[in-house]
Amino acid sequence: MKKEFIEYLKSIGIPVALFEKIETIYELYKELCPDEIMGIFVTDYIKEDGSREYENLWFFSEKTCMEAKQFITKEDFDIIRIKKRVNIWNIRKYNYNFKKATDTSRLFLRVNFDFNVDGELKAAKDNCDYLRKIILKYVVPNLKQ
Repeated sequence: MKKEFIEYLKSIGIPVALFEKIETIYELYKELCPDEIMGIFVTDYIKEDGSREYENLWFFSEKTCMEAKQFITKEDFDIIRIKKRVNIWNIRKYNYNFKKATDTSRLFLRVNFDFNVDGELKAAKDNCDYLRKIILKYVVPNLKQ
């Protein structure tokens, strides 16, 4: 797995014990995706007890996005071409100025692609900054003309 992916996973507190599973999913998508995988994102949220919960694992290439749903407990994989296929996107934010996250920042993205396929990405704390980068790099440039 790419060094920057490992650095990202460490920065949002993913337990090292999950790295092997994430590596396996990454290798699967490398075989299936015709483009170089350039981005990674893990959806997360804060539970009522204050602990961080990780949900879905996403990978991105210039033309494709891939999602491993509930990747810690399930093996449920999607892949979709995104190049100029974003119909609409919606951002909800809480205590986030779209520049620098705080411990109370939350960011939620819902994106609709062709074929009536939706994606939902959410972020808590410092992960909001990473989701902002995903939005700017892979969602906004792929809005349909």
